[in-house]
Amino acid sequence: MKSKESSIIKNEDTIEGRKNDKVEVTDFSVKPVKPKPGEQVLISITVKNVSGRTLNEIPWQIGKDKEILYSGERYNLPTGKSFKVSVSWTSVTGTHFFFGDVDPRNILKEPRTKQFNNFPQGVDVIVSKTKKP
Repeated sequence: MKSKESSIIKNEDTIEGRKNDKVEVTDFSVKPVKPKPGEQVLISITVKNVSGRTLNEIPWQIGKDKEILYSGERYNLPTGKSFKVSVSWTSVTGTHFFFGDVDPRNILKEPRTKQFNNFPQGVDVIVSKTKKP
């Protein structure tokens, strides 16, 4: 039986490790995940500069389904530093998929195999109709 430690693959253990990585999404959250209709939902993304130099421009976006809710650029981020951006959304009934993405057009020129850490797993949010008493 394998221990938990041996079943975890770390970025440094992959073939290229962090070589050529420039940015990484370190956190993506949607709160609350089960809102009531009309309730405010906060969507946040945290991005870290994992390159060995200051990055002049880092584009990012937060989306819902096929719509971009909020986007922009962060300028002059030193190596090892992070930034967080958030947007709020007023919930409506239905199932919605939220996602965060950094460098969507690959202006930082990361190799395709290194871009996986720019787009985290998204979050499904289900907004159910409230039951009337």
